[in-house]
Amino acid sequence: MSAGSTDPPVLRGRVHPDVRRRVDVEVSTAWSGPATPGIPDRPTARVLTEVVGGAQRELPAKTYAARPYEPLTAALRAAVARGVDVHLVVETRAGAAALLSGPEPADAFAAVPGVRLRHRAPERRQNPRARQHAELAVADRRILLLGGANLTEAAVRRNLEAGVLVTGGAAPQRAAEPIRELQRRGVPRPLPN
Repeated sequence: MSAGSTDPPVLRGRVHPDVRRRVDVEVSTAWSGPATPGIPDRPTARVLTEVVGGAQRELPAKTYAARPYEPLTAALRAAVARGVDVHLVVETRAGAAALLSGPEPADAFAAVPGVRLRHRAPERRQNPRARQHAELAVADRRILLLGGANLTEAAVRRNLEAGVLVTGGAAPQRAAEPIRELQRRGVPRPLPN
């Protein structure tokens, strides 16, 4: 800058192409549990059904436990009717080694024909104490819900649970890739109908 000039200094240089490219990413939270007056919240139940409702092509999801929950069942039925390829990986009672009681988690989706159910066979686990404990859903590799809530009414409505909803960017794509790659390798196997 020359003496007496009021122009701001100019930095010259090259910007890396990845920096120049604008990436629109929206990150928000999903909560289950007691209401917090004055703080906007997005209940996990609503966010989960919105993620399923937003899928147009594919919806891989994983959960440890599952129980019938009508809003989710309705959203999954509508997704299958739209032609969405829905793959759900669930734990089984045998895989949980007596840590899950009641009906098989996969039974929660029996009322949704067209959902492809998979599980990680206990005999194919490197450690017999390993569990299928990822809770996530990815719509079209562009919307990711990642958290601790199982696909049960208790988890999405009553328990204190937290999750993160990511729309856009690389995270949804990166979350879907290992699910599909493991399926390609036959790690989560189809559950018998």
